[in-house]
Amino acid sequence: MFNWKKITLCGLTALIISSCSKSHKEDLTPVPPTDEEPGGNQQLAIYSDSVFYVSDAKQNLIKPVTNKSGTFAAFPDGLKIDETTGEIDISKSETGLKYEVTFQPSDAPGKTEKAYLTISGINYEDKIYNLSKGDSLATPIYNANSHQTLPGGAVNLFDEGEKCKKAGIIINSKNGLINLAQTVREQRIDTGATEQVKLAYRINDPSNKALNGLEMKVYFYRTVAEIPSYLTELLSERKGTILTANNNTAQNSRIAIQSVQVAKSTRPARPRPPCIIVVSR
Repeated sequence: MFNWKKITLCGLTALIISSCSKSHKEDLTPVPPTDEEPGGNQQLAIYSDSVFYVSDAKQNLIKPVTNKSGTFAAFPDGLKIDETTGEIDISKSETGLKYEVTFQPSDAPGKTEKAYLTISGINYEDKIYNLSKGDSLATPIYNANSHQTLPGGAVNLFDEGEKCKKAGIIINSKNGLINLAQTVREQRIDTGATEQVKLAYRINDPSNKALNGLEMKVYFYRTVAEIPSYLTELLSERKGTILTANNNTAQNSRIAIQSVQVAKSTRPARPRPPCIIVVSR
């Protein structure tokens, strides 16, 4: 004869255990992180993408995904942005840089929306290159990401029109590498700087090899001690000016934002031309 009371009790116990187990699993489910930062700031998709490319078209404009009333701003200098509409003119912007765009809504004065975008192109690291230590090549940084491979291969073209070559800045026409040792030899003096010229280049990427450009100037000295103070100060300034792809994580973004705010209040944000300083020993 079945003991229905015993069976019912066992079933009820199993149900309670199953319910507790399910509840425990739900409690352990991680809470999705929020994009909101301290102070009510948010990282949002203000524009339709995070990377935009140059074009051979007469106009190359991008607009925010929604029309909002407020004020737009960008950091560092170089992004041609309309402060009222947020429209960006890529053709008149410095390429190869990552920018922080901020938007302050008119109806929420204490709140700031942030977005990061890159205008595609190349840059070179701001640093002191020491030839005696084998530091004789400056490598192009594509799309503000030193870990990203330059696309296009042998079909790329650097120094179109040879303005850099005429100024004694020796650049590989296929990969954009600057031969700093040869560049210094071409100057035929121990200390000084090259003429500032525009490096014209084309990369086989989504820009479809549209003409791009970067102002270039190379400084060269015999030793580090000969580098003038205004250049060492410029190198320090660039540390808080150049945003990179490494700032994409939440923690690093907040660190970058803090350094950006300091830089905004103390120094002008001028990222161009790259500060390339070469010493012989």
